[in-house]
Parts: sequence; C-alpha cells; structure tokens
Amino acid sequence: MKFYESVLLFLQGEMKSPLPYGRFHFGWICLTISLIVFLYSIRKKKSEKQLKMVLGIYGIGALILETLKQIIWSFNYDPLTKIVVWDFEWYAFPFQLCTTPIFVSIMCLFLKNNKVRESLLSYLAFTTILGSFLTILLPDSCFTSDILVNVHTMWLHCGSFVVSIYLLMAGRIKINIQNLKRAIVVFLIFVLIAMILNIGIYNSGILNGETFNMFYISPYFISSLPVFDVIQQNVPYILYLSIYIFAISLGSFIVYYIAKFAKEI
Repeated sequence: MKFYESVLLFLQGEMKSPLPYGRFHFGWICLTISLIVFLYSIRKKKSEKQLKMVLGIYGIGALILETLKQIIWSFNYDPLTKIVVWDFEWYAFPFQLCTTPIFVSIMCLFLKNNKVRESLLSYLAFTTILGSFLTILLPDSCFTSDILVNVHTMWLHCGSFVVSIYLLMAGRIKINIQNLKRAIVVFLIFVLIAMILNIGIYNSGILNGETFNMFYISPYFISSLPVFDVIQQNVPYILYLSIYIFAISLGSFIVYYIAKFAKEI
C-alpha cells in the first residue's frame, strides 16, 4: 500500500456513533458556547482584521475537513484483495445549504467591503444560522461511525453558527430590511445554482444510479429532510419548491426579527 493510501486508511478511523447529547455532542455544544462568549468579550466593531480572522479560521478549517471527507468517502480499500478502488459519492457533493458558509466565508476574505460582501455576510447572518442551530440541537441523522466525518459535521455547523452570531453581535451586519432582502437574494441565487446542478448532473448520465440532490430540491429525488420529504411526496413539484423557498425565507425573517428585538433590549 502506498504511503498516502495508508494515511487515508488511518483517516477512516471509526468510533461508536455518537448519541445526541452524549459526551461528544455535549462537548461541541460547550465549545460553541465558549467561543461565542469569547468572541463577544473581544469583539471590535468594524474591525476588518478581526472579521477576517473569524471567517478565515472557520472557512479554511471547514474547507480542509470537507476536502478530507470527500477523499476518504471516495477511497475504498479491500483488506483481503489489497485493492484500492476510488468511487466518488455523489450524494455527498458539497453544495448544500449547510456547506455554502464554507465558500461564502472564504469568498468574503478576498472581497472588498461592498454590497456584494454585505449581501454574502447577510446570508450568513440571517439565512444559514437557523439550519446550523437546528443541526446542533438535533444532530441524529448527521452522526456516523467515522471519526473525521463527525468532527467535520460539528465544525461545519457549530462553526457556522458561531460566525453568524459573531456577525450580529459585533455589528458587522446592520440589522435592517435591506440586508435581509440581500440575504434572501443570495439564497435564491444558490437555489438556482443547485437546480442547475441537479438537472445537469442527473441528465449527464454519470450518476450510475446514485442520488444527487443539492439543497434537497431535485425534481428527480425525494428530499431526505424531515417534513419536506412528506411534502414533496404529496404535492406537485413546483408547489414543493415554492414551499421550500418560502420556509427558508421565513426562517430568515424570524432570525431577523429576533436579532432586531435582541438589539433593542
């Protein structure tokens, strides 16, 4: 076996699948709270250096873990035949609502302080925060027996939640209706990209029977999200898509008004 294959085999180390609110999960919750308290204590309004530090640590860390996850899930080693087979897992393609904070954070490291960056940061503050929070509270379907994947999952969602909270509490995003609209526009752009990927990849013939469902809005596969899966199976697709977009947008509105209320008290 080649050296890099030995490393990948090591990274595929397994653990007992964590239980919700077990030691592994609770440890990440404590770390998340600690990071929020720490960032609140050192927050500097309009500090570009601090903003880039927060975005960079989260975004680059999440990108490294995401890349490693994609590699080890594509790497298959048979100990009997000692044969290595590479097979990309299309269902795990990294373009979901919960993975967009990786790309948004890294993009914002290089963008100037303009409307485009303001829109992307607003998306992190108002739109992705709810999904991250719900995953932290209810991680059941995200935990596996793979150590690296579990670490990746918690860093991805806990880290994204911390970034969102930081943007709001440090005043990096103005809590106004203009930024809320910008956040929803960014979300709609990502929905459009996801739809193009879903239709394009499915019709390319490269899936070989595998699932490919970015943002869980593919017209070819049923969503695996709770509640949304039932909706998709019982209503016309266009109505399902409309409900999905409305639900995520409504979540953004709820976060906006909670943040606005918290700012005023």
